Amino acid sequence: MPRVRVRTLALAATASALLLGVSAVPTVSAKSGRTHDVVMERALPNRLALPALLPNSRENTSAIAQNNGTAPATIAMDIYTPAGVLIPSASRVETNVPPGGTRTFAQAVNTGLTPGFRGVGVLSSDQPINALLARDIEQNGTGRKSYSLHNAYPTGGNTITLPYISNNLSGQYNTRFAIANTGTATACVTVAYAYDGGGGMTDTGPGGSGCATGYPVPVGGQVAFGPQTVTAEATTAMPGATAGKLMAATVTSTGSPVTVAVDAYLSSGLRKLASYDGFVVGGAASDIGTTLAIPLAIKLDGYYTQVLLSNPNGTAANATLTYKGTTGTHTTALSVPANGTANHSVYQDAVVPEGFAGAATVTSDQPLAAGLFRVKMTSPGSFIDEDLYTAINGVPTVRATNTAKFPLIFRHAYSSGGGANGYDSAVSVAVADGGAATVTLTTVADPTTGAPGCTGGTYTTTKTITGSFIFYQGLSDPAVNGLGASPSCLWGGMVITSDKPIIATANVTNDLNLGDNDGMYNAFGQ
Repeated sequence: MPRVRVRTLALAATASALLLGVSAVPTVSAKSGRTHDVVMERALPNRLALPALLPNSRENTSAIAQNNGTAPATIAMDIYTPAGVLIPSASRVETNVPPGGTRTFAQAVNTGLTPGFRGVGVLSSDQPINALLARDIEQNGTGRKSYSLHNAYPTGGNTITLPYISNNLSGQYNTRFAIANTGTATACVTVAYAYDGGGGMTDTGPGGSGCATGYPVPVGGQVAFGPQTVTAEATTAMPGATAGKLMAATVTSTGSPVTVAVDAYLSSGLRKLASYDGFVVGGAASDIGTTLAIPLAIKLDGYYTQVLLSNPNGTAANATLTYKGTTGTHTTALSVPANGTANHSVYQDAVVPEGFAGAATVTSDQPLAAGLFRVKMTSPGSFIDEDLYTAINGVPTVRATNTAKFPLIFRHAYSSGGGANGYDSAVSVAVADGGAATVTLTTVADPTTGAPGCTGGTYTTTKTITGSFIFYQGLSDPAVNGLGASPSCLWGGMVITSDKPIIATANVTNDLNLGDNDGMYNAFGQ
């Protein structure tokens, strides 16, 4: 079986609400904002809801919000139980956040949450906002870390496709996914699993609470599925028939739209954790397409990538996966069964040569969803993996935009000064038509994080790129780090504007902890 590891997390966003799964435990993180008890739902017009809040001693989450408007913003985070009951003591408010600027709401330092709480967070603002969920898991006894990042969006859909789901595949590859209600009525949810190689089954749920069939999800609430039932984490076991399977899944909701987030992980000794967001099928917000851009693909220095496809249509798809980068152009054909799945790893055949770094494109005669996982071996071809594990979503090229926004950017945050660089980021930009584009990068530093030496400020630089380019914020050369300067410490958000449509992603890493220290996310297009 191609090498895939994924762990599920559900992320839901309502028409104006963003839902993220979060957890809390003392760790290096930004302050969570001023306490502001709330008794009634806020009147702020822009809202995002975040499901699966889970503060405990070993798993924590932080919500990172970016002002996506044109004026300073007030950004509030309120937290609810899965049943939609507000926890006033956990509410936090940040004021005067500049356009493009960010604030971090860390559950680890939120004194209004008790260990073991799981629920839903709602970000609201008087300006439009973008948001990420950062998940941090520490292994008992060893201190080894696992990180992941995923996007939160303000809209959901009634059909969501998931290109990668596994249930104890090969005794170690697992996923957990959460489904959050982003509507104004109970959502009745069913899940159809499609097995790699053919076959599948549909989980029609217990019904009840106004649902003739399916799993009832209350307004502002969520349901989660994983390999086992874990009552403390509000997780229900996937059907027994899915055990040991590599799958795609289709989530169908009636009554209200939903969003889905997936965590992928290993139950072996490796501390791998990656997250991706479910793909909306149909409508103006559709995430599937016949031409999909994947801004990153690699087979270099032990790093490698795998593309996973799902076909939510009733007709089989004929797809071509094209890799383009440092070693030239390389293509392979894939057949994706109706309502099925297919995948390609750069190591499963000789299509992509060693030394390749670049991007990939999927073209198909049926609309597909594509997810990409990035992994690292100890050395090229060793097939002995390290902990590193990240995931991003492929994006339909028709969704390419002239502006890309990033809520989480680092340069040397918490650098030790003794050889450790601390937290750094890298931004990958792909020009949608493969040609040249002039891009301007503006980064706004967050002065409230508490990271030593990280102050406020705005950094701007412009560069012409051809095809694709990666800006490494940790590099000292201002011409290629995307900042136009080399501040000793930076924690903030970035906005890229381009004279041609682009698709972009970001990777965040640190060299302070053992384990899987990387997280990737898709830029927010506008």
